[in-house]
Amino acid sequence: MNCKCNKLIIGIIIGLVLPIITAGAIYLSLFNGEIGFVEFLSRLMQVNGMGKLLSISVLSNMIVFFIAVNTERLLAARGILTSTIIYGVVVFAFKFLG
Repeated sequence: MNCKCNKLIIGIIIGLVLPIITAGAIYLSLFNGEIGFVEFLSRLMQVNGMGKLLSISVLSNMIVFFIAVNTERLLAARGILTSTIIYGVVVFAFKFLG
């Protein structure tokens, strides 16, 4: 399918931004503004929970990835997969190195 959104860079941007939005949604659903987002992140760092938050947040990429594959936007799907692998390396670093 010839679409302007079927580009590798678009997929990478979507794959990098969507987990951040998902993490914000998780924060809002759990705390509803009771504590600040920075304090939320610092508490996660204290209890080694940042890797868990990122692991859950990256699951949102799976939905967009399958939509891109089913609509034959394979370059965008490749970009989403690339950014998911980047997040995987970051999660590995948080879980095992930090």
